[in-house]
Amino acid sequence: MRVKLFCNAYSRSTKRPCIAKALSNGRCRNHGGLSTGAKTSEGKKRIAEATRKRMINGQKYKAQEGFKRWIAAGGRDFLSRIMIARWRLRKRVLEAF
Repeated sequence: MRVKLFCNAYSRSTKRPCIAKALSNGRCRNHGGLSTGAKTSEGKKRIAEATRKRMINGQKYKAQEGFKRWIAAGGRDFLSRIMIARWRLRKRVLEAF
């Protein structure tokens, strides 16, 4: 008689183990049970290229989101006040000579 095995991967939200039926490697389909990764050099190159594209897009998205937050927090106004203050300071320095 075969003992029924469970995945037992812990959930972050509920802090309980997964009770899905485990595959032969001990994990369920949701927690890393099927794929073992690319085996051929062509497959590995495809995965590397896809990862590079995903990372580039993710970094671009993070930069855009950061810029949007900066604008929303009044960053452009802050920058313009700094530029005006620098211009006035430069004007005073030039007048002193």
